[in-house]
Amino acid sequence: MKILVVDDTRLTQMMLKRTLEKLGYDVFCVSNIQSALDYLEDESVQFVITDWVMPGGNGPELCRKIRDKESTFYTYIILMTSHVNTQAMVDGMDAGADDFVGKPIQLDELHARIRAGERVLQLEKKLQDHNKKLIDAQKTIHQDLQLASTMQRALLPICPSSINDVHIDGLFFPSAYVSGDIFNFFRLDEKHIGFYSIDVSGHGIAAAMLSFTLSRLLTPDLNQGSPLKKKLSVAPYYELIPSEQVMDSLNRQFQTDASNTLYFTMVYGVMNTETLHIDLCQAGHPPPIYLPKEGAAKFIGDGGFPVGITDIAEFESIDISFGKQDRLYIYSDGISECMDAEEEMFGSDRLLSFFEETRDLPTDEVTKQLENRIRLWQGTDKFEDDVSLLVIEGGRKKC
Repeated sequence: MKILVVDDTRLTQMMLKRTLEKLGYDVFCVSNIQSALDYLEDESVQFVITDWVMPGGNGPELCRKIRDKESTFYTYIILMTSHVNTQAMVDGMDAGADDFVGKPIQLDELHARIRAGERVLQLEKKLQDHNKKLIDAQKTIHQDLQLASTMQRALLPICPSSINDVHIDGLFFPSAYVSGDIFNFFRLDEKHIGFYSIDVSGHGIAAAMLSFTLSRLLTPDLNQGSPLKKKLSVAPYYELIPSEQVMDSLNRQFQTDASNTLYFTMVYGVMNTETLHIDLCQAGHPPPIYLPKEGAAKFIGDGGFPVGITDIAEFESIDISFGKQDRLYIYSDGISECMDAEEEMFGSDRLLSFFEETRDLPTDEVTKQLENRIRLWQGTDKFEDDVSLLVIEGGRKKC
């Protein structure tokens, strides 16, 4: 270890240098504060032994200047003084000294204090190494979460878009990097589309992993074990599974237990794009809002059990005779339960009124205004819960 000795007495310098070098230390001596600061500017020194009284400044002043420097490592300072009393120790500590040694110097005592300082520096080095590993780990986690967020967003449908003259739009804002919310809209066959909105309980990585699993499972591809279709031995070699049976199948597959406490709410629907008839099932999700082109907005469904809570849950489908330019809004409770500063929820009724007010606007403008509305409602850009909205509109031209 390198030690800087600061003392204006040549004899003290020689004595300390010779003694400490015999003990295995690399010692450099200067006679004043400025020379010490110049040396510290050019050399990495973690140990300083300085006299208290010197021409051109004193030891406490040097301590303060060392502490004021920006450095990537800690410098341990021992003050040498013939005035080791309570007030002197207080003044020295306030200035940034770590320890004291009295004059005349007892070399054994000085060596013991240096060894104590070395232990402090070793602990400081371990802490620095630990902090660096922690920072590196946090950086890796941050990068992984950003990648996971990108991957999750890639699972969402392009908004706005259309299939068979049925138009969709949506909102998606995770409360963290990743979300327990997920929605999709896809072609089941030439005249049917499927859609769903899912809200996994909780937040963060665990919820996002389940939402990712569900998004991979809920595919129209029979070769991937889709629960949305059933294979047949005759043409067309498949049949679509009714919505309540899909929900029942998911409920049996994703039951909570001691090792898995996650459940989820969900809306799943199948639309015949020729008749615009919708077969829809709701499992604990907030009731969708149906806005016909001619008529008042209304809630659809009464909730039902979330998926995974109990294996005796029963699910019922709802038939909706959809019309051209009718709209169906499927939203997560991150919207309806969004709190303002007085802890009042935005509420489903306020949301229904909002969709009534904006019924003549294009869906992309509706989603923009809703985003602004709920941000203003809560008074911050950060959402406490995951926010998602899927909008389905009949009878629009393909984008």
